[in-house]
Amino acid sequence: MRWLDVLVVGYYTLVVTGSPFTVSLMLFLRMLPMFLLGAFAGAFAERLDRRIVLVGLLVLMTIMYATLAVLAMRDALELWHLALGVIYSGIFWSFELPVRRTMVGDIAGGERLPRAMGLESATNSITRAVGPLIGGGLYDAVGIQGAFGFGAAVCIIGALMLATVRRGARSEGMGRGPILAGLIEGGAYVRRDRVVQAVLVITVILNLFGFACVSMFSVIGRESFGMSASETGLLASTEGFGAFCGALLVASFARKAQLARIFAAGAGTYIACIGLFGLVGITQQTTLIVAAAGFLFLAGFGLSGFGSMQSGLILARAPAQMRVRVMGVLAMCIGCGPIGILNVGWIAEAAGAATAVTIVSAIGFVSFAVAMVVYPELRRRLT
Repeated sequence: MRWLDVLVVGYYTLVVTGSPFTVSLMLFLRMLPMFLLGAFAGAFAERLDRRIVLVGLLVLMTIMYATLAVLAMRDALELWHLALGVIYSGIFWSFELPVRRTMVGDIAGGERLPRAMGLESATNSITRAVGPLIGGGLYDAVGIQGAFGFGAAVCIIGALMLATVRRGARSEGMGRGPILAGLIEGGAYVRRDRVVQAVLVITVILNLFGFACVSMFSVIGRESFGMSASETGLLASTEGFGAFCGALLVASFARKAQLARIFAAGAGTYIACIGLFGLVGITQQTTLIVAAAGFLFLAGFGLSGFGSMQSGLILARAPAQMRVRVMGVLAMCIGCGPIGILNVGWIAEAAGAATAVTIVSAIGFVSFAVAMVVYPELRRRLT
């Protein structure tokens, strides 16, 4: 639903306003809570039953999507309604990432962790592919109310499934001290572990200069290639299919000693291919749509290595009592994306979405190369 939502809200906003910057502003509002609440969410959630936390948040997501669907059916939906919805979605994802992925790590254990995170990444990737397809199809066939009604159904099903989970709801060594003290302790651990530092630095770079470009997919599809919502969803889904294929390889063959190398190779591949996708968009040649889809597929392939190993490295290295706290810091680093999203939006408003994606991703690739020099640990086998 996350990926369906990003495409549908972006396309609807572009149709209503015609402004790429407003499209980027919607994604900015979605990401802002993760920056503001990410570290707090991780420290807070370790005091509660993680299963109950996620079930409760999913029930509220169901209510939110159902409300937006009803408003759309009555032709009463306005942009400020969407803005409130995406803000709550951002709050949900702020808690979801540190809580659910830590549950996966608790259940899998140390030796099975790389494959477990690869499998977790595969499920995320296939929905990253299917979400835009379903969203674009529902938008064209029913309207935005169909997409939101589908979202309500997805979230209540997710709540019912999570209600059956019994293992991994709590971790040993769960913190009970002050939340601020937990955050300080998590930050102190990060300063001691250069591999974890490197993961967080690369995460910031990709969210500022890579993932921020996702906000322009719907704009490039409509403006550069003249695509409908369904066609734009199909184009965006190729990234998810690439990520799914890569995640299956990670789940099948990844070993703990190779976590850092897989992470670094995936990050570099993703940001380079997103830039090449932007270059194709600049041409505005519909004959090059296949090339654009190919670059998105390769970007997704890289994303699978980055995404699965991002959490895997932290869960593999951090002590059990520190995992949720460090994952909260990771969520905060992911949450720096709103700055990059606004940056892409401003450039797109002035120079076009494809040009903005090309410029921003080029800056990101240079930053990534510098980080690889500063942190050679990412090029080595882990001991």
